[in-house]
Amino acid sequence: MPGILSLMTDFGTLDHYVGVMKSVMLTKDPLVQIIDITHDIEPQNIDQAKFLTRCSYEYFNENAIHIIIVDPGVGTDRLIVILQTPGGFFIGPDNGVLSEIIKKYSELGIDAQYGLINVPNSCKAFALDRKEFWMNPVSNTFHGRDIIAPIAVLLNRTLDPSIYGTEITKLKYSPLPTPLIEEQSIIGSIVYCDRFGNLISNIHSELINEDKITNIEITKQKISKIASTFQNGNSNDPFTALIGSHGYLEISKYNASAAKDIGIVVGDEIKVEYTKQG
Repeated sequence: MPGILSLMTDFGTLDHYVGVMKSVMLTKDPLVQIIDITHDIEPQNIDQAKFLTRCSYEYFNENAIHIIIVDPGVGTDRLIVILQTPGGFFIGPDNGVLSEIIKKYSELGIDAQYGLINVPNSCKAFALDRKEFWMNPVSNTFHGRDIIAPIAVLLNRTLDPSIYGTEITKLKYSPLPTPLIEEQSIIGSIVYCDRFGNLISNIHSELINEDKITNIEITKQKISKIASTFQNGNSNDPFTALIGSHGYLEISKYNASAAKDIGIVVGDEIKVEYTKQG
């Protein structure tokens, strides 16, 4: 049975890039199933792709192939890789875009000097260097069409990435920031803003004790509690804090854009404060 290929890029839909990539895949296998996660990653915004990959891949089966193309270094000597994990296959440039997936499976330390990490024991990685599987000729500016698209379709048939590249032991690693956990607070940051203007943090619900929250602060705005829906904020709070469908604390404003009204950007701090223990 044909599997599922998910596709995430910063190509947008104004130009022909997405359509041509999908045409290459469907020409090679008309039965392949392609799901568009998004093509609206901000141009060259690798961190956005990391976050959205983290939020989406677990809703596919373990044989799904996830294509992530945000590639400022296209045409340079950076590698294109397949990362094989217990939860699926990931194809993309070796520029850190797969860091959140590596982080999930990794128990090893980081080589901080080079920003490299060992491929986790439960995973394998392969550099796509078998040119006989590429399109011919290959454009220096469209590796998504000429290298990734044809190999993704072949991988979908074989589920054996070793056919298409040489196994490697290290990958570029630049995970999203993690919160600082203190005795009476968690200090995190905004890592993503969705199209509704909701500000999504890196503070996962597993870190939060809702019963002991005294305050949630973002810039100079303060929110007194976590609500259950976008409309269910405390009437005295100008914004709503809630746990989004992705499992992370986010800040919203009902029928409006919290991002525009608060005026903050990705990377800004958010703080959850607790009552003193004991």
